Amino acid sequence: MSMSVSRSARRATAVALAASSLLFAAACGGSDGKSDKASGADKSAAAPSSPAAAGGAVTEAQLKAALLTAQDVPASWKVDPEGGPSMGKAEKAACQKFLDLIQSEPAPLGAAARQTVNFEDGGQQVFGFDGDKAAGYLKNLDADLAGCASFGVETDGEKYPATVKALTVDKAGNESHGYQLVFDMGPVKMAFDNYVVRKGAALSTFSAKAKAPGGEPSAEFKAVTATVAKKLDQAVKG
Repeated sequence: MSMSVSRSARRATAVALAASSLLFAAACGGSDGKSDKASGADKSAAAPSSPAAAGGAVTEAQLKAALLTAQDVPASWKVDPEGGPSMGKAEKAACQKFLDLIQSEPAPLGAAARQTVNFEDGGQQVFGFDGDKAAGYLKNLDADLAGCASFGVETDGEKYPATVKALTVDKAGNESHGYQLVFDMGPVKMAFDNYVVRKGAALSTFSAKAKAPGGEPSAEFKAVTATVAKKLDQAVKG
């Protein structure tokens, strides 16, 4: 009995630590190549400007321009080029988006293009959609937040309870949302503060380690999300 409990605890701890590093790989674990190459370590490379939305509404260059740089985050945040494993699958279909918004597989969320940048303490994704699909993806987000107050997540053959709650964030873009995601993995609880802002056909998302499960976002989180919104507004005009 004691050996089984110990093994379970070690497994949960390992999964939790993987989750911690993975969210700040912000979807690079599912990289599909051109659109998913993180620009955090190579800001000098010329960005392609191929259309990323219907009618050229959002381009690859605009997505890259909306990415955070080392100058936009606390000095202690180091660029992390490594990817990570999948967070798993939510037992409630409506709750999956709260995982996918911060880590995704190739062709994520139905987006036409994606750019990412990863730090040891936070990660960002910027998506370009066709037409009005970005607005459609977020259409029921507030209702889904209420319905996903508690749900299960299956990861690596194990099931864990998870919770999500809304966070108050400043209004930005066409719409903006905040939520805290908490995974209860037995001996370890992992909490992440998340931010989503939409401007036209583009979504910019940011995730960072929370100070504590159930707590309010840190001042650093609020400062970075303000920069996320500002950079998206500057990159995507109209």
